[in-house]
Amino acid sequence: MLTTIQKPRIILKNGKPQSVVLSIRVYERLLELAEDKEDLLELKRIKRQGTNFKELSKIMANVL
Repeated sequence: MLTTIQKPRIILKNGKPQSVVLSIRVYERLLELAEDKEDLLELKRIKRQGTNFKELSKIMANVL
């Protein structure tokens, strides 16, 4: 079993980079980073827009 991360291999077409072959570990890590970035952007958008949520304690104070 190979335990080291191999260098990405660049596939050329007409002398120009066309594709990259990555280890699955590197590919999965890149996916995680992309998802984390999307989550962060969504959080920033929500903070800018604000919400209509009320704190549970305030809702419960009105019920009791």
